[in-house]
Amino acid sequence: MTRTASAVPIVEPPPLPDSDTFRSACAQFPTGVVVVTTAADGELYGSTVNAFTSLTVEPPQVLVCLADTSRTWSAIERSGVFAVNVLASDQAPTARLFASKDPDKFAQVDHLTGTVGAPLLTGTVARFECRLDGTVRNNSHWMLIGRVVSLASDPSRESLLFVRGRLTG
Repeated sequence: MTRTASAVPIVEPPPLPDSDTFRSACAQFPTGVVVVTTAADGELYGSTVNAFTSLTVEPPQVLVCLADTSRTWSAIERSGVFAVNVLASDQAPTARLFASKDPDKFAQVDHLTGTVGAPLLTGTVARFECRLDGTVRNNSHWMLIGRVVSLASDPSRESLLFVRGRLTG
């Protein structure tokens, strides 16, 4: 008896989702809104970010993601420090301001200098002052690991959220 090999059909993987479809699906997940700030070479820098999370409790670390073209990222790379300012529900204008290219952002918001030298925005729900502990580059973004050296929070305030392309409190 002769055996013949049976043909195994080749199945092509489905196509990758396009960027609009991917963005729309991700928009279903509500995220908090933060402004990542730093100071370098005598200048203040800040960017609105929704890619932020706690990473480890021991030691206390957070993770934020910034585009490789971000001036804030370049300044953090030079300074080695940053702050994460978790915005309150009434701070949507602040989120929009720090998402813009406005060169005079800090003149339009109340802030103070934190222990690591990064600006801390007033009226936030929480803030984390960090030393840069590590970075990972992935395509167009950098993942920044921050070692939390100081923090403050106000649990009586509501957080600003970003969901379905809208800021909401």
